[in-house]
Amino acid sequence: MSKNDEFKKFLPDEEFKSPPIVYEVPSEAEIPFQERIPSGYDPMSEIQLRGRAYRGLAGGKIPWWVLITGWFIFGGIAFAILIPTAIALITSNDLFLALITSLPALFFTSILVIIMWRGTAAKLVARKSQNRR
Repeated sequence: MSKNDEFKKFLPDEEFKSPPIVYEVPSEAEIPFQERIPSGYDPMSEIQLRGRAYRGLAGGKIPWWVLITGWFIFGGIAFAILIPTAIALITSNDLFLALITSLPALFFTSILVIIMWRGTAAKLVARKSQNRR
Protein backbone atom coordinates (compact mmCIF):
# COMPACT_ATOMS: atom_id res chain seq x y z
CA MET A 1 0.00 0.00 0.00
CA SER A 2 1.38 3.39 -0.90
CA LYS A 3 1.50 6.39 1.33
CA ASN A 4 -1.27 8.08 -0.62
CA ASP A 5 -3.67 5.26 0.21
CA GLU A 6 -3.00 5.63 3.91
CA PHE A 7 -4.37 9.17 3.88
CA LYS A 8 -7.59 7.97 2.27
CA LYS A 9 -8.62 6.11 5.39
CA PHE A 10 -8.49 9.37 7.36
CA LEU A 11 -9.96 11.59 4.64
CA PRO A 12 -12.09 9.29 2.50
CA ASP A 13 -13.96 12.03 0.64
CA GLU A 14 -11.66 13.53 -1.96
CA GLU A 15 -14.36 15.96 -3.07
CA PHE A 16 -14.35 17.64 0.32
CA LYS A 17 -13.65 21.35 0.01
CA SER A 18 -13.32 23.68 2.93
CA PRO A 19 -15.46 26.81 2.95
CA PRO A 20 -13.65 30.05 2.15
CA ILE A 21 -12.07 31.75 5.13
CA VAL A 22 -13.55 35.18 5.78
CA TYR A 23 -12.05 37.74 8.13
CA GLU A 24 -14.40 40.36 9.52
CA VAL A 25 -12.69 43.53 10.65
CA PRO A 26 -14.81 45.71 12.95
CA SER A 27 -15.20 49.32 11.89
CA GLU A 28 -14.47 50.60 15.41
CA ALA A 29 -11.63 49.04 17.34
CA GLU A 30 -12.48 48.22 20.94
CA ILE A 31 -10.22 49.42 23.71
CA PRO A 32 -8.74 46.31 25.32
CA PHE A 33 -9.05 47.61 28.88
CA GLN A 34 -11.47 50.27 30.02
CA GLU A 35 -10.80 51.46 33.54
CA ARG A 36 -14.00 51.59 35.54
CA ILE A 37 -14.47 54.77 37.56
CA PRO A 38 -15.28 53.77 41.15
CA SER A 39 -18.45 55.07 42.77
CA GLY A 40 -16.91 56.37 46.00
CA TYR A 41 -19.75 55.20 48.23
CA ASP A 42 -17.92 52.26 49.76
CA PRO A 43 -14.53 52.51 51.50
CA MET A 44 -12.45 50.78 48.79
CA SER A 45 -13.94 52.93 46.03
CA GLU A 46 -13.20 56.04 48.05
CA ILE A 47 -9.58 54.96 48.40
CA GLN A 48 -9.40 54.32 44.64
CA LEU A 49 -10.83 57.78 43.90
CA ARG A 50 -8.31 59.44 46.20
CA GLY A 51 -5.52 57.48 44.55
CA ARG A 52 -6.67 58.62 41.10
CA ALA A 53 -6.76 62.23 42.28
CA TYR A 54 -3.28 62.07 43.83
CA ARG A 55 -1.93 60.26 40.75
CA GLY A 56 -3.28 63.03 38.53
CA LEU A 57 -1.81 65.62 40.86
CA ALA A 58 1.59 63.96 41.02
CA GLY A 59 1.64 63.50 37.24
CA GLY A 60 1.14 67.20 36.53
CA LYS A 61 -2.15 66.58 34.70
CA ILE A 62 -4.23 68.81 36.93
CA PRO A 63 -5.43 72.32 36.03
CA TRP A 64 -3.72 75.34 37.53
CA TRP A 65 -6.80 76.53 39.39
CA VAL A 66 -7.09 73.19 41.19
CA LEU A 67 -3.41 73.34 42.13
CA ILE A 68 -3.64 76.89 43.51
CA THR A 69 -6.85 76.08 45.39
CA GLY A 70 -5.14 73.02 46.86
CA TRP A 71 -2.25 75.16 48.07
CA PHE A 72 -4.69 77.52 49.79
CA ILE A 73 -6.69 74.71 51.39
CA PHE A 74 -3.91 72.28 52.33
CA GLY A 75 -1.41 75.05 53.02
CA GLY A 76 -3.96 76.75 55.26
CA ILE A 77 -4.53 73.53 57.18
CA ALA A 78 -0.77 73.00 57.56
CA PHE A 79 -0.29 76.61 58.64
CA ALA A 80 -3.15 76.37 61.15
CA ILE A 81 -1.60 73.25 62.67
CA LEU A 82 2.01 74.44 62.67
CA ILE A 83 1.44 77.85 64.32
CA PRO A 84 0.04 76.47 67.63
CA THR A 85 2.67 73.73 67.53
CA ALA A 86 5.46 76.28 67.15
CA ILE A 87 4.01 78.42 69.94
CA ALA A 88 3.82 75.36 72.20
CA LEU A 89 7.44 74.50 71.41
CA ILE A 90 8.65 78.03 72.16
CA THR A 91 6.74 78.46 75.42
CA SER A 92 7.38 74.95 76.72
CA ASN A 93 9.65 74.38 79.69
CA ASP A 94 10.32 70.77 78.74
CA LEU A 95 11.63 70.90 75.16
CA PHE A 96 11.91 67.12 74.77
CA LEU A 97 8.28 66.48 75.75
CA ALA A 98 7.03 69.31 73.54
CA LEU A 99 9.04 68.00 70.59
CA ILE A 100 7.68 64.45 71.00
CA THR A 101 4.09 65.66 71.26
CA SER A 102 4.45 67.89 68.19
CA LEU A 103 5.86 65.14 65.93
CA PRO A 104 2.43 63.80 64.82
CA ALA A 105 1.33 67.31 63.84
CA LEU A 106 4.56 67.88 61.94
CA PHE A 107 4.18 64.52 60.19
CA PHE A 108 0.60 65.23 59.14
CA THR A 109 1.34 68.70 57.81
CA SER A 110 4.46 67.53 56.00
CA ILE A 111 2.39 64.94 54.09
CA LEU A 112 0.01 67.66 52.88
CA VAL A 113 2.81 69.99 51.85
CA ILE A 114 4.82 67.22 50.14
CA ILE A 115 1.81 66.14 48.06
CA MET A 116 1.20 69.72 46.94
CA TRP A 117 4.90 70.29 46.27
CA ARG A 118 5.14 67.16 44.10
CA GLY A 119 2.08 68.27 42.13
CA THR A 120 3.49 71.75 41.58
CA ALA A 121 6.90 70.43 40.53
CA ALA A 122 5.31 67.92 38.13
CA LYS A 123 3.11 70.65 36.64
CA LEU A 124 6.10 72.94 36.10
CA VAL A 125 8.16 70.14 34.51
CA ALA A 126 5.24 69.18 32.25
CA ARG A 127 4.84 72.82 31.21
CA LYS A 128 8.56 73.16 30.42
CA SER A 129 8.49 70.01 28.28
CA GLN A 130 5.46 71.35 26.36
CA ASN A 131 7.26 74.64 25.70
CA ARG A 132 10.26 72.83 24.21
CA ARG A 133 8.18 71.09 21.53
